[in-house]
Amino acid sequence: MLNRRFSLPLFVFAVLIVALTVSGCYRKTPEERAEKIVSDITRKLDLNDTQKAKLEAIKQEFFAKAPALKKTREESYDQLIGLMRSPSIDQAAMSGLVDRNKSQANDLIGFFFAKFTEFHDMLTPEQREKAAKEMEHWKEKYREYHKDETSK
Repeated sequence: MLNRRFSLPLFVFAVLIVALTVSGCYRKTPEERAEKIVSDITRKLDLNDTQKAKLEAIKQEFFAKAPALKKTREESYDQLIGLMRSPSIDQAAMSGLVDRNKSQANDLIGFFFAKFTEFHDMLTPEQREKAAKEMEHWKEKYREYHKDETSK
């Protein structure tokens, strides 16, 4: 009886501690997360000062795009909310929204691959191999994380 009396509060306490610990992991700003990524890349690939400066410039270019992306996302949400409240969906408005978002996505994909190429070109062959191995690691980690989703 004594064991049952303490097991539920102990279980609740353990769950609470885990929840508080995990929730603290996501309190970083995008800038803090980006800085950690840049720091990890710099450390793992042993970048020199010139390479660090180029990587920092790439990071800043990504952040320069952020306000426009946020504005478009907010505008899209506002339009979708308006469409949801309307008695019927205006197909022309929906097509315009889809086209605008596709265009922005295509621009962003092109920008990403251009920056990927720029990053590749600044690395030595040894650093490229280290980067490729790190990419393989994350690919496997991602695959492991989503293995249940791919089997459906």
